[in-house]
Amino acid sequence: MKPLYALAAIALLPALADSAAAEEVLYLMYLKGTEGKTAPFRVLWNEIDDSNARITIDTGTGYETWLKKLGLDRVLAYDAKRQHQDFVVRDPQLTRFVNVVSNDLVRGLQQATVVPGLAPPPATAQVEGAVLLITPSRDPAALEVTARLHVTYPAPQKSGPPITKDLVNGDLVFVGQPEPKGAGQKAK
Repeated sequence: MKPLYALAAIALLPALADSAAAEEVLYLMYLKGTEGKTAPFRVLWNEIDDSNARITIDTGTGYETWLKKLGLDRVLAYDAKRQHQDFVVRDPQLTRFVNVVSNDLVRGLQQATVVPGLAPPPATAQVEGAVLLITPSRDPAALEVTARLHVTYPAPQKSGPPITKDLVNGDLVFVGQPEPKGAGQKAK
């Protein structure tokens, strides 16, 4: 589950500004069900107007070394467009980010399950879909971010036609509350 959590947390990666504007709210986010059990990451949410918003996610220093090794920043920012009640992020940079992280995770899975005498297949994760759905509440008391991901990879095998497995195929839901003032957020 740890690599899946890493992929989920990283799928939400963007850069937090040093100070928040009046419309921006800084949230402490957790993968749903891990609240208080894991270190949160920070999300800056800015509803620019009724149709546009910006999400900035910082996974924290825990993933920084790994991401740097992959040539990625620990912080990313995405523009979101309103669709019904949610804001949606469909961005080629998000897809690229998920692809790079997934390839590294797949490489680890393949090396752990390599069949003796066979070379592992190349770590080529295929990102079929990578979308963020952001559901803000009416007041800034809660934020929900869903990473809708579908990533497949070729499984190692002795013989036969290639087998494709899902690395992740579904929604990873993150929930958060505003970060308390004085805990890294400047007063507005």
